[in-house]
Amino acid sequence: MDDREIILLLKKDNQKALEQVISQYGTYVAAVVRHQLGAFSTPEDVEELASDVFAAMWRSRYRLKTDHIRGWLGAAARNRARSFLRKQSLLTANEEDYLFIADDDAQRLLEKQERTRLVHEALTALQAEDREIFLRYYYYNQSVSQISEALGRNTNTVKSRLARGRSKLKEILMKEGFVCEA
Repeated sequence: MDDREIILLLKKDNQKALEQVISQYGTYVAAVVRHQLGAFSTPEDVEELASDVFAAMWRSRYRLKTDHIRGWLGAAARNRARSFLRKQSLLTANEEDYLFIADDDAQRLLEKQERTRLVHEALTALQAEDREIFLRYYYYNQSVSQISEALGRNTNTVKSRLARGRSKLKEILMKEGFVCEA
């Protein structure tokens, strides 16, 4: 079942469609929430916020104006997680508190920061148009046809720019010692 069919079923109060959305996108929503919460994520908070996202989709099913459930869910998950952090009014840790961070947690945090920095640098190494295509495709979840229409490019051109960009990013990241999947 594609996204349009699922949305039509949701608007007809079909709970099986919601179950399909949860089954298909549950891991994705949890990953977005976990990423937004960062070091402050607990499994319980991630589960609760992910559930809130699907409940919000069910409540707003008549007003859904998208053909791409993944994009809607990603934005909703990001916004819920950010609101959660604001409500928690989290304070930065005192210098003494850093002494209590486990070595493996600190190492993971440093590795994550380093990966983020490298990906950012790799993206800035791309040509401006390639970078825009990447952001539209991977961050804004736009399809190749949407990107080609917005930029006035052929769909095959957009596909080849994505492929070349992935190769360039992989090359840059591998130079820095990160293992990249094919």
